[in-house]
Amino acid sequence: MSGFILTDDNYYTPEANQHYFSCSQFEEFMDCEAAALAHVQGRYAPPESDAFFLGKYFHSYFEGRDAFEAFCNDPENFGRIFKTKTTKSRGTEIIGKYAGPTQMDTMIHAAEDDVSIKKLIDMPGKTEVSMHGKLFNRYPWRIRLDKLIPDMNLIIDWKTVANIRELKYDSSQHKRVSFVETYNYMFRAAIYSQIYKEYTGANMPLFWLVCVSKQDPPDKEVINLTHPQRYELELEKVSQKIARFQA
Repeated sequence: MSGFILTDDNYYTPEANQHYFSCSQFEEFMDCEAAALAHVQGRYAPPESDAFFLGKYFHSYFEGRDAFEAFCNDPENFGRIFKTKTTKSRGTEIIGKYAGPTQMDTMIHAAEDDVSIKKLIDMPGKTEVSMHGKLFNRYPWRIRLDKLIPDMNLIIDWKTVANIRELKYDSSQHKRVSFVETYNYMFRAAIYSQIYKEYTGANMPLFWLVCVSKQDPPDKEVINLTHPQRYELELEKVSQKIARFQA
């Protein structure tokens, strides 16, 4: 790996993309190999959608107060979050937030008002934990856990979704499936659990999605995705593609 050492600071850099697979990168290759390769080589940068930005806003809140304030006050983010007004007498002052961040705030408050989710928020653990390993003992892969609760051997993944209960048609399965299947979260759970075991030497972890919907009022759910047999199927799917993507 040419001496490259993965850290929290360089996790999202082009160099990390060149040295390690990630779940997002693998999905990019599944969607379009040419675009994914151009991204790795630095010839193309996918535009950041509003939904992706708001997801980062939501996630940063659960990292802790300092992380959330740093995210909001970052010059690149500030103007996308806050409405401002400038006058001669008062200078520039914040007069509110735009609709997207305001909706995220409503969802954050809904999560904190839920007794079960609040326990997970308050439970001692580590946030934004970077780990790496070799998938199938060959392919360097990196993961970043939203929250790790070591005492429970539990991985928490925060998710904002349009509708937790909605089923969408999947042409490959010829049936309607949940958002978990639509957005391949079982694939992510399988990869995270495998790399976590290799990195820590611990047993198979629990993997829970903590979901909050964008509805009014927001719906909430904690979904246990821990399923070793299903993980084997997801890893088999990866094994069929990864050699080509690595090449």
